Amino acid sequence: METRRSPQTREIWPLLVLVLCLLLFVGRSIASLTQESSTWDETCAFGLGKYLLQNHRWDVPGSILHPPLSYYLHSIPLLFADTDPSLWNYPPSFKSQPGSRALCDVHRGQRLLSGPANRDDRLLTESRLMMVSVATLLGWFVYSWSYSLYGKWSAILAAVLYTSCPNIIAHARLITPDIVITTFAFTTVYFLWRFLDRGRRRDAIAGGVSLGLALLSKYTGVLLLPICFGLMGLQWVVRKKIDLRGCLLFTTIGFALLVLGYGMHLEPFFAGIDFQREHASQGHPTFLMGEYSNGGWWYFFIVAFMLKTPIALIVLLAIAAARLLSRQQGTAWIDQAFLLLPAAIVFLFFSVEHQSIGLRYVLPIYPFLFVWASGTASWASVGGIRRIGFLTVLVGWYVVESWWIHPHYLAYFNEIAGGPANGYKYLVDSNLDWGQDLKGLGRYMKEHAIQKVTLSYFGSDTPERYGVSYDWLPSFVLFDPRPALLRHLRPMTGWVAISATNLQGVYFSDKSLFAAFKERKPDAVIGYSIFLYNLSP
Repeated sequence: METRRSPQTREIWPLLVLVLCLLLFVGRSIASLTQESSTWDETCAFGLGKYLLQNHRWDVPGSILHPPLSYYLHSIPLLFADTDPSLWNYPPSFKSQPGSRALCDVHRGQRLLSGPANRDDRLLTESRLMMVSVATLLGWFVYSWSYSLYGKWSAILAAVLYTSCPNIIAHARLITPDIVITTFAFTTVYFLWRFLDRGRRRDAIAGGVSLGLALLSKYTGVLLLPICFGLMGLQWVVRKKIDLRGCLLFTTIGFALLVLGYGMHLEPFFAGIDFQREHASQGHPTFLMGEYSNGGWWYFFIVAFMLKTPIALIVLLAIAAARLLSRQQGTAWIDQAFLLLPAAIVFLFFSVEHQSIGLRYVLPIYPFLFVWASGTASWASVGGIRRIGFLTVLVGWYVVESWWIHPHYLAYFNEIAGGPANGYKYLVDSNLDWGQDLKGLGRYMKEHAIQKVTLSYFGSDTPERYGVSYDWLPSFVLFDPRPALLRHLRPMTGWVAISATNLQGVYFSDKSLFAAFKERKPDAVIGYSIFLYNLSP
């Protein structure tokens, strides 16, 4: 076992490897995000932070869907852009309606995205880069915690696992709160571990700041409260020592930052929690392996994790679990509790709540698992050439697979599912098809001289922005430019484009609406999420 090292005694070359990994991570994120259209939730969130920062009012649609931190961050570029302020002028009668603040105003987002300030998706790209910067920060902390627990080789492995994970890259490029809560939930527990282990008040302060930022990131950040209090209690029971004043400082700073983030007015925070609880109780249309449900399945995230996590990482986690059970983990079990308890609570919470929509809900577990799995580097180093060779093959497989899926990270599925080409048979929505390939459809139509498609699109972006001329098919929530009566006056011919989520009929009352197309091999597939069929004679 390698002893914990202070930053002053660490070698420089592992840090250089980390920098290289992060540069590749940023490069891949930028190269992929510029190729994709706005995803479902991005359209609703685009520009909202600018309104909140300038007006300090939570009185418009979308303002309480999530806490404001991600809104603030990705709207920074818009503060320096000339956008139409009239888009935020809602009638008082509308604002007074119950639940109006929790609505998703797609049309507002579409108009902002179509405005001159966002020409060639410039503002959308800059907004997404703010999220990439947050994700890059998380990479440093994953490396640092692994280094402290297991040493340099494990830290390098943790950096590779993080920066090559398709699920992390997929959400690091989007203006949604998922990567933000993932980052600050991890740093909260990391600094709490440092504080309880070393007793330094500066770690308690940093942890409190992280806690406040996590609470401002997503309502599930509230889960950090029982997690942190439980870890404090565990520290006291096992090691018989705890700095109560430091713990109070940690908690006080967290709540103080939450209050400041809302401008000293927490009503929107509690209103958002009430809305999310009510929404969860009403259910949500979901799909899993050919089945449909509004209430979800307790095993949804087990299946999603097993299908969308690289097999190499699953194997590393299995080795780490075997070492823990055999008490050969190489570090104190209480340190493992700081990694495993948060991951387990988040995973169990969403399994019980049955929010069976997307793997992104449990994205915060991944950084903890990367650090835990990185301990296998020390297992390999004491096991001779066979273990080192086995670990090398696993890491090589992991990295190659990550590069192979580029730039379609949202659509990643492992070999258990048969790869991304078969992903739509198991999971859709944000697991595969979040409306991100509309820009790719426009490119395909231009390259193949396709003038118009008959389109069933699952997404909230605007086809015209990417040169997609279309006739309407039932969609969610694509605008129908033709009178409904004309829809049935002529048979369907030419090219037909159907999003994977619509192909499975998830949001339609008639789940078999496109059953005939599911039996037909598509002539092309755009980014694994939009299926193209040529019905010409």
